[in-house]
Amino acid sequence: MYYLGIDVGSVSTDFVVMDDKQIIVDQLYLKTKGAPIDAVKDGLRQLSGHFRDEDICGVGTTGSGRALASAIAGGDVVKNEITTHAVAAATLDPEIRTVLEIGGQDSKIILLRDGVISDFAMNT
Repeated sequence: MYYLGIDVGSVSTDFVVMDDKQIIVDQLYLKTKGAPIDAVKDGLRQLSGHFRDEDICGVGTTGSGRALASAIAGGDVVKNEITTHAVAAATLDPEIRTVLEIGGQDSKIILLRDGVISDFAMNT
């Protein structure tokens, strides 16, 4: 059983496949090139050589193109980047208090208290 995560951003479209123990078993980095639909389709095509559809039991999407990715890939969970960064950081280090993210189109600061978002800001 595997889980697929897709992050569609302005610069790159990233894919990660994890097993049920949260071990990364495959990953893919593609340039979005202003064509997020093509990037998602290309990534799914490349991953299909490694995994059958029935091997993937859940799909989560994030990033500026999260809704597109979800529609194309049959997403089960669609979350914004603030939430996904906060959850990932708190999972890796429960003591984490600040997350900074510099993206291709915007930057974010996320403040955590006891693993929960207490505040955030981003430029747009």
